[in-house]
Order: sequence, then structure tokens, then C-alpha cells
Amino acid sequence: MGASLLLALLQTLGALVEVLLLSVAITAVGRSLGLAVPHTLAWVPGRPRPLAVLIGGLILVRFLTQAVARSVSASLADGMGKALSQALYLSVFDPNGQENDLDVPAQTLARLSTEGVKSVVSYFTAYIPALVQTALMLVVALAVLLPVSPLAAGIVVIGMVALPLASKPTMGENIKVQLGQLRKYDKVGVHFEHALRGLSTLKIFGADQRQADDLAEESEGFRRITMGVLGGQLRSLIKADAVIYASLILAVAATVLIGQGGSSRVLSCLVVALAGVRLFAPERQLVYMMHSGMVAIKQGKAIDNILQARQGGDRESAPPQYASDAVPGPASGSAGALGIRARNLTYTYPDGFQALTNLNFDLPAKGHVGLVGASGSGKSTLAGLLSGRLQRYTGELSIGRRKISDLSREDLVGLQTVVRGTDHLFTGTVRSNLDPAGLGYSDGELLDALDKVGLTGLVQGKGGLDAPIDPEGGNLSGGQRQRLSIARGLLRRSSVYIFDEATSAVDREHDVTLAALMDALGKESLVLTITHRLAGVRNADCILFLQGGRLAESGGFRELMDAGGGFAAQWKEQAQYEDGE
Repeated sequence: MGASLLLALLQTLGALVEVLLLSVAITAVGRSLGLAVPHTLAWVPGRPRPLAVLIGGLILVRFLTQAVARSVSASLADGMGKALSQALYLSVFDPNGQENDLDVPAQTLARLSTEGVKSVVSYFTAYIPALVQTALMLVVALAVLLPVSPLAAGIVVIGMVALPLASKPTMGENIKVQLGQLRKYDKVGVHFEHALRGLSTLKIFGADQRQADDLAEESEGFRRITMGVLGGQLRSLIKADAVIYASLILAVAATVLIGQGGSSRVLSCLVVALAGVRLFAPERQLVYMMHSGMVAIKQGKAIDNILQARQGGDRESAPPQYASDAVPGPASGSAGALGIRARNLTYTYPDGFQALTNLNFDLPAKGHVGLVGASGSGKSTLAGLLSGRLQRYTGELSIGRRKISDLSREDLVGLQTVVRGTDHLFTGTVRSNLDPAGLGYSDGELLDALDKVGLTGLVQGKGGLDAPIDPEGGNLSGGQRQRLSIARGLLRRSSVYIFDEATSAVDREHDVTLAALMDALGKESLVLTITHRLAGVRNADCILFLQGGRLAESGGFRELMDAGGGFAAQWKEQAQYEDGE
């Protein structure tokens, strides 16, 4: 609000300078034509040099106010936009979060994070300044027009006060229509999103054409209501212009009838007419923005509700900030420091299925740990608990000396890099997929990450870092998409890496390369590899073998093979299968 008020003051000062420039220009031209100058404009110098200095000074002040206003507006917009976008991302689009955490449709969340944020930013950079400036322009109008014609000044001020009253009936109806448009926009978007996600099912049951017809009907309704919004804005502006022109005509007529006699009336009328147009400009702009301002308030409240919901969840756990007991990073933790600890860890899904039962293990701050087991053994459930995606477990689960239940989502996102085999690739380039947040990694860093996953040759063959990537990585194989996702994860340099079936589609040759990469990465961080392909963890420092949600075996590869238990049996089964290939 402080920045918004500063913008209003700067814009008001700029408007005052423009009105003064108009008065100076009218006076100078009138003198050159031999017209009499009203005594109220006698302060304008008649000699060329002082006149040039005055005009130059006014232009300089106007330029400075514009420059400072642009700087303040850009700084405010950039700061608010980044802060709100980041907060919404952490609240909603965190890859470790569950889809329905906040019970808000994804399409609505996407709109709020883009159009909603822009609308709120515009509210503070344009709407509030225009609102405050409109009030300040009443003072400017009196200061400028009273010396020229007190009656004209009174008429203009009355017109400025009457303008919003004249537009109010139409404006109220327009706001209702625009809010209705917003709801319709959400409805159509959510319908489309759900239909798209379930398209395969719709086709199976032959319901896709009916859904397409329903969407077409809803889209036509959205088009009609949008035209209603535009028509309402036009009606508001027509009423505003009628009040403005009526006020200026009456003000000029009052100046002609009651002002000073002789040719000086000509210059007085010009000052009243031209200055009046500039004095009404902020209020006319406010009438146009009134609808978007009300929508911004609505969207701002929706964003605030989401952020309050997240903060309320965070306050329940009340995580203190990292201090002396912070989780050790890759460079600071000692080799024997505790990385991840589980004690009697049990997790039951809402439907009653108990996926994990009384897990107990200690993992170091650095090293490569394999988490293996048959499908349904609880591997991905444990990964979900470690990443914070799943919550409300019983027992103890901690990273360092901090319980995961006490860590906020921001803390977990900062500590961990989670790479899943189903991670999404974006339409764009190799570079934009490696650095989707635009953090500015150097070409050397990007190429190094690609080299570690064996993609350098492929990328160079396609044109380098700026090679195009089709939607969802359609121009890459499944294994290539997964390796590109792993390369993206390597750039984060986290304390903990969780690779959840991240190599499920990778061929055997590159699987060996990635297994060696995980081993090397474990020398600097804690690497947890969740995989059904046991060869990928053969050289891991430790292997946890889950069976039926319990920790059946743990130890090094040779130790588990010598034990001849479930791990050894699964290894032999996979070896026979792969040899048969």
C-alpha cells in the first residue's frame, strides 16, 4: 500500500505539471497572436529565455516523476508477482504434494497462479493509485482553476464528484456480470480438464461425443457473457464521458459569461477546457478499471484463502527455523552422521490398507542406499513419506535430528530432490527442461549433467541445448525422457536424492551407467534408489529389502546373497529372465 500511495502522489504531481505546461503553452501562443493574457496567467514569462527555462524545468520534473513512477511500479509488480507465484507454487504445485490437498480444482489453481496473480498486482500498481489520484485531483482542480474562474472550478469539481454516482447503477450490474464470467470461466475450464484426463475412459464408453457437445454449449455461454462484460464496460465509459463533456461545456460557458472581459476570455476558456480534460483523465481510467478492480479483490481473497490454508497446516506442526541442529548438507555432515532414521514406522492408507508395518532402520548422511522389493511391498509408500507427499504415519521418521512431520513443505523441497520415472517434460527445449525455473545454469553445468546420464551425444545430434522437446517429450524414447529428468534433478545438488523407479524404462546399457552415477553421487549426498531392477543397486552401500510392508532383510549385496533369503531369490529370478532376453 505504501508503494501504491507513492505511485498516486507521483502521478498526481505529473498531472499537475502537465496542466501547468498546458497553461504556459496557451499563454505563450496567445501572446504570439496578440491576445490579451488574463491576470491569473501573468506569472508566465514573456521573454524567450525565462520562458524556455520554465518549460524545460517543467518537462524535466515530468520526466523525473514518470521515471520514478515506472521504477516503483516495476519493482512492486516484480516483487509481488514473484512472492505470490512462489507461495502458490509451494502451496499447490509442489511435486511432493497431493493433488487434492486443498480441494481446489487444478484449473482454478492454474488460473489463480497466472491471471489471478497478475490481477492482484494490477490492483496495487494501477487501481489503487488511480483511486487515490482521483481524490487528489479534486485539490489540483481547485488549485488550477480557481484563479482562472471560481465558478468553472466549482462546476468541474461537482462533475468529478458526480461522475462515479452517474456510473454506479451500470457499474454494479457490470461487476455482477464480470464475477459471473469468472465463475463460468472456471466451470468450462474444470469441465475441460476432467474430460481430458478421462478421455480414454470416455472413449471406451462412447461418451466422448456427448462431452464434446456439452463443452461446446458451455463455451458458447462463456462467449455470450464475455460480450456482456465488454458491453457493460462500454456503457460505463459512455456515461462517464457524458458527465465529463457536460461539465466542461458548462465550465467553459461559465468562463465566457462571468470571466474577465475582452480577448483574455479566449485564453481562459482554453485553459479551462484543456486542463479540465486532463483533470478528469484519472477518474475516467478508474471507471474503466472498476470492474477489474472488483475481480482482483475476489481473486485476491481466493489466493489468500489458499495461502492461509497452507500456513494453517504449517502452524499445526510449527517447525522452527534451521539453526545449530540443521540437517547436515553434502559438504558439512560427517560420515557417521545420521541421515534418515525410522522407528516403528507404520502407515495405513485411508481405505484401511496397511502398507508399512514397524519399519526400523538408520541411514547415514552420505551413501547409496537401495530400496527394493516386489510390487506392493511398500517401496513407493516409504518414498512418499520421506518426501512429505504422504503424512499421518505412526512411529518415528526423521531426517537428521528433525522429524519429517515437523518440517514444512518448503524445508522438504529444499532438502530433497525427488525424481520419479513418470516425471513430466515440458514443451520447449533441452535447456528449458533442464532449467524450468530459469535459475541460469551455465552451459557447462547443463552439459555436465547430460554427460553424467549419457545424453550428450543424443543432444548434440539434435542441435545442442536449444534442441526442441515435443509435448511431454514425445520426440524422445521412454528411457531418454527418464534420463533427462534425472539430469534435471542432478542440477539441484541436494542433501538427499530419492530416485523412485527413475530408470524403469532405461535400457540395460544405460542402466549400468546410471547405477554407477548413483554410487558416485552417494559420496556427496544420501541417495535412495527405489527400483524393481536389482542390478541397479548391486554396488550400493546398503540395501533395504521390503516384503509385505515389512523390512525383511538389510545389508550389502554380498551379505544378502549369502543369506539366501527373499532378495537372493528375486535376484536369481531376474537374472534368469534377463539372460533369457
